[in-house]
Amino acid sequence: MENKFYKTLKKILLLSHFFIFYTIVVFAQTNNQEDSSTSFSAYYVRMNPIGIASDVGKFSSKIVQNVEIGKSFGPLDLGLTYGRFAISDSTNFVQFRSTFDASQLGIFSSEFAIGVGKVFKSTTPLMFEVSTTLMAQVSKNIGIGAIIGSYDFIGENAQFNKSFYGLFLRYGLLRTEGGLLQGRIGKRLGKRTTSKKMKTRRI
Repeated sequence: MENKFYKTLKKILLLSHFFIFYTIVVFAQTNNQEDSSTSFSAYYVRMNPIGIASDVGKFSSKIVQNVEIGKSFGPLDLGLTYGRFAISDSTNFVQFRSTFDASQLGIFSSEFAIGVGKVFKSTTPLMFEVSTTLMAQVSKNIGIGAIIGSYDFIGENAQFNKSFYGLFLRYGLLRTEGGLLQGRIGKRLGKRTTSKKMKTRRI
């Protein structure tokens, strides 16, 4: 019964990710047709060098660290995360994670993330994440911010959750207040469009 429950839960999560991705693709394509200075997709890297879980125990067993590599589609980041929950042992995990840029005001953005993954060598291998971030776009391709969230761990005979707090760094194309990516790709497209218009006028 529990195995069937896990399989059903995974299917629901995969379908929800697909629905979010499809919605963002349609939204981004529609907006890109109106604004040639933005780009539809781009690769990114997100690193969480230091995070602390609200567990009882030594400091080395509370550290949460991970790195994520993925692709941005408009306001949505889809990536694969690899990390660990403690320095003192080999509690490693891999996770599929989606992050949505919920709001953008100037250089500041508020994000919402959900994820599902697997913890290696654990009696509670199935993990889920729900988190929120506040990020500042400090330079052309770099954003830094704070993250707050919780993990749920589920096994055949046990289940528990832990909250965590941390800092992260994101490298990739930044976003406009409309949630669309902006960068070199968009600028090149804009130049090509402008040059085509000039040629048409000369003819």
